[in-house]
Amino acid sequence: MTVLFVCTANIARSPYAERRARFLLGDASAPDSGPQEVSSAGVPGVPGRSMDDLLAAELRTRGGDPGGHVSRSVTVDLIEQADLVLTFEFTQHMRLIDLAPHRAHCIFGIRQFAAAASRADGVGDLADRVGAIAERTAPDSMSADVADPHRRGRRTARACADEIDVLLADILPVIGG
Repeated sequence: MTVLFVCTANIARSPYAERRARFLLGDASAPDSGPQEVSSAGVPGVPGRSMDDLLAAELRTRGGDPGGHVSRSVTVDLIEQADLVLTFEFTQHMRLIDLAPHRAHCIFGIRQFAAAASRADGVGDLADRVGAIAERTAPDSMSADVADPHRRGRRTARACADEIDVLLADILPVIGG
């Protein structure tokens, strides 16, 4: 299982979600115990930048490590390699479907997927669970966006981190076994 988080520049929301998910999943080395890879990218992306300072600070206070993050732009190859692609804004969702229409079945808004995951029964193997959730997702929309906290202050960064943590609490039990 490969999960790709996608935000705008790959410096705030998506790297926070990537690093936080890795931390919360711990060592998922047992077969079918969770994602083999959690990564992030941006659309359109701003390659070569480190993580936003305020989200990095939030990640550190929650036990994660932002060190070594280098932003990158999403590519068709990254989308094709992912079993699940989670975006933070509706416009990102639509851009990825335009970029890789043949992968639309695995691209979701993070809130859209989390809402369906919160109602998942946990039956079946990982692929079955994710497939069942995908079938139950409501349409994505701009009302489900996770606001970009970049350059909006510490309070906004903390609220964004809190929101992502709540969404991961619904998603990780499903993708993490």
